[in-house]
Amino acid sequence: MYNEIIQARFQDLKNAGMITGADAVGQVGNVGSGDMVRIYLRIVDGVIKDAKFKTFGSVYGLVASDILCDMLKNTRVEDALLIKGEDIVKALNGLPDNKLHIADLAQSVVADAIADYRKKLERLAAKANVKKK
Repeated sequence: MYNEIIQARFQDLKNAGMITGADAVGQVGNVGSGDMVRIYLRIVDGVIKDAKFKTFGSVYGLVASDILCDMLKNTRVEDALLIKGEDIVKALNGLPDNKLHIADLAQSVVADAIADYRKKLERLAAKANVKKK
C-alpha cells in the first residue's frame, strides 16, 4: 500500500510537534473535511533554522509535512516559497492520485507561514517607528 520511503518516514517522524514562540505559524486545510496542516518556523536573519508540524489526517499528510520541514531547514525565507507540491511528491517517490492534494497543502502552508512572518516583521517595524517619534 505505502512505498518504502513513506513507510520508513512514517515510522520516524523527526519534525512532529510545535515550536513554542515560533517566528511564523501557518495553517491550511480543515480537520472536518480531511487533512489539516499547521507548521511552525523558527527564523533567524531570514533563514529558517527549525520547522515543526502538526498534521491531522492521513499517513500521507503526516509524511509530506515531515519531509517538508526537512526541506525548509536552512532555507532562506524567499526560497522556501519556491518549494512546490511536486517537490514533495518527488521526495516521497510519488503519491496516489487521490492524495496529490496533500502536496499542494504543504506548499500552501509554507505561503501562509511566510505571510504570518512578514506581518510580524511589519508590526515590529511599526512599533520601532512609534518609539523613535
